[in-house]
Amino acid sequence: MHFIGKHIHRVVRTLLIIMCCVFLHSVSTFAASDNASVWLLDSAEPLAKLSGTLQESLQNAKQLNALESSSIRLAPQTSHWLIIDLFQLPDNKNYVVYLGEPNLTWAKFYLLDESYQATDDQRLASLESLSNVRPHWLIEHSQGHRWALVNFEHDRALTLEVGVVAAKAFEINLHQIILSYGAILGVLILCMFVCAVYFFVSQQPKYLVLNAYFVLVCIGFLIDNGLINYLVNGLDWEAKWPVNEFALCFASYFLYHFLAIHTYKPRFKKAWQAMMVCLLSAAVLSSLLPQFNRQWIFIVSCIGFLSFAAAVFLRLMQRKNSRTHLRCFMLLTIVTQVLSLFIWNGFGIGYHGVHNTILLITSLAICSVLLLKDRQQISAFSYSMLHDADTKLPNKQFLLAQMVKKVSQKQHFSVLLFKPHVLSNARSTFGFEQANICINERLSILNTQLQTMNALKLEIQASRSAWLAHVDDSTFGCLVIGELELSHIEQFACLIHGVFEEGLTHEDINLVDSVDIGVAYYPMHGNTAKQILQCAIQAMTEKRLQGERWRMFDSESARLSEQRLSIAAALKMAIDENQLSLHFQPQICLKTGKVVGCEALLRWHHPVFGAVSPDVFIPIAESAGVINQLTEWVVENGIQWQAKFCKLIPDHVISINISAKDLLNKDLPVLLITILNEQKVRAESVMLELTESATLEESKKIKATLDDYRLIGLKLAIDDFGTGYSSLAYLSQLGFDEVKIDKQFVLNLPFSVNDQSICRATCDIAATLGAQVVAEGIEDEQSLAMLQSYGCQFGQGYYFSKPLCADDYLAWISDVQKVEISLDATANLID
Repeated sequence: MHFIGKHIHRVVRTLLIIMCCVFLHSVSTFAASDNASVWLLDSAEPLAKLSGTLQESLQNAKQLNALESSSIRLAPQTSHWLIIDLFQLPDNKNYVVYLGEPNLTWAKFYLLDESYQATDDQRLASLESLSNVRPHWLIEHSQGHRWALVNFEHDRALTLEVGVVAAKAFEINLHQIILSYGAILGVLILCMFVCAVYFFVSQQPKYLVLNAYFVLVCIGFLIDNGLINYLVNGLDWEAKWPVNEFALCFASYFLYHFLAIHTYKPRFKKAWQAMMVCLLSAAVLSSLLPQFNRQWIFIVSCIGFLSFAAAVFLRLMQRKNSRTHLRCFMLLTIVTQVLSLFIWNGFGIGYHGVHNTILLITSLAICSVLLLKDRQQISAFSYSMLHDADTKLPNKQFLLAQMVKKVSQKQHFSVLLFKPHVLSNARSTFGFEQANICINERLSILNTQLQTMNALKLEIQASRSAWLAHVDDSTFGCLVIGELELSHIEQFACLIHGVFEEGLTHEDINLVDSVDIGVAYYPMHGNTAKQILQCAIQAMTEKRLQGERWRMFDSESARLSEQRLSIAAALKMAIDENQLSLHFQPQICLKTGKVVGCEALLRWHHPVFGAVSPDVFIPIAESAGVINQLTEWVVENGIQWQAKFCKLIPDHVISINISAKDLLNKDLPVLLITILNEQKVRAESVMLELTESATLEESKKIKATLDDYRLIGLKLAIDDFGTGYSSLAYLSQLGFDEVKIDKQFVLNLPFSVNDQSICRATCDIAATLGAQVVAEGIEDEQSLAMLQSYGCQFGQGYYFSKPLCADDYLAWISDVQKVEISLDATANLID
């Protein structure tokens, strides 16, 4: 019981203390009201009349709290008096009377003595230079004044803050206000700078319009807070209406593009465009025709804009994509700014501080949305840089990044790349879009099956995880973690072949093709991620042996490939630096023993590689794309030497080898005609030799091209006859002037029955087709005799002469011309 009584006593004591505090507060408040020193009087009376009846007028005036700010609502076109009894203010202090609105129509300060006479009608400012920002007047006790009066009025309804405060406190407060204004101006200037940067980077007009919007908002802020007179003279409060109208017009234009309203339904798009035209018209009217009621024009414009903004917001909420949230936030931010202008400027509701705070926050929000949008675009760009657009799989750069991590961790792994050739066929047959759908289905199945294997999960996406990467257009890959096990790689290869062996199907069309798979292993095949990936690519491009499902990287094949690349690079320099030379092998008539011509053979002696065989560098030149330049060099130099050969042997014929790619070169006939005319060489003294395989590869275009060369007057020969697969009917259609028997059928002619049959048949076929026969590789008298018996007309080989350089060949034919040569004597001319 004692414990309960103790607690009751404490509660009663606490209640008594609270009641005493409330009573004392009430007494102090009552005393303050009795000693009220500030009144607000609604009166249009002049000072002379008001001063005579001041005591009576105070009975009808509204009392305000002394030394505190008060908010009052002004009706439009009404006059007000703020009256301060100086004798009731605390002594020994200076006070400031202030009004919280810099754009009043009229504001006047008066001081009265005890007899109610005006002692000084001049404004005594504490900080006179800042009186335009916040109108204020200084009251000094030392002057002995009795009353202070402020008369003010405004053209529109307005919520106004008035007060009487200590001079020092007011000065501190005014400096804080100026600092806050500076902060707001700094934010607005920052917004202008951001918009300008966006415009110069993107060249999109919407950012320039947004910049203009912020400029107008900044001008409106300066007018609202009395700062504009420090920068420009002559702009009063009325200038704010056209400024706000144009700002509203620019905001609507920016939102039209930022919210992508042009993608909406045509009716809605046209309605928004009509609204922008109306806003622009209202802005022009406010600027040029001040007799219009600018306030109501602005109110109607704001209502129209806010109505359309609400409709757009509802439309945006129905759209769900990555940009909806930012667009909604931007719309709400600008709407908040417009709504603040609408309430403050349209109806005069609110306070400067609240309006300025909204302006500060919303301006920062607009900049934040732009930066977030930019960040979103950067994120989308970064995603596109690391992912394939068609398959949404990680790309080569992403795969390399994962490989770099594994290399840095010294973790063993294998790169498995595969290339389904069916994808290229599907694109040409189904089209890109349908082919991508089909390949994505196959890849999705493969991606799912890789989950059960020892493959590295490259990425975890929102909808799925990725074990595969899209390396290039038709190449995909994955990482196999752990030590290299051939059986494990074989399982991966079987899985890939199994997924693609069904092929791609669309509209009852099924396409099936092979899959190339290449594997490289870290650290055996390289020390860096790029080396390993390059090794896997080389392994994938290597031809597989019969029965192989995949190829492991082979250093010897890589060395040969590197050598080919070196030769290709050196070959381009060889043409420019004149490292090439021509050798000429004589062609002899087998009946008369006379020299009838020669074959031009290209030779290349490299400073480092030494003598490089044509069998090596000619295929490389074709694959490297320099075969045309090489052939043009041979043709130009060969015909120049032919002009000299013809001076010794007028009927001399030079044979020049060209490939199928040369034959289809449109510039080659022009070059031939030009060189023949320059060197004054007859076209029929030049024989172009083509391999049988080359004519077969380009069979669709070859006949028309050969006819063009015949029109020039050139002769055509088919080289290496018997090594290709062309039919006799095809050869008869092309109509060659000469057929050359390949040396592989001549070298063992006396000892090979098959070679004898082939040579005899070739001579018979050539005779049937009306073509002459040239046998290559004649090295003994027995072969010569047999070819003569088959009806072969011409021959070349070491039995007559080896290939000679141009000067030696000139000397050789000069020596041959001095004597009468028989086929028996030609044997003595062997070098």
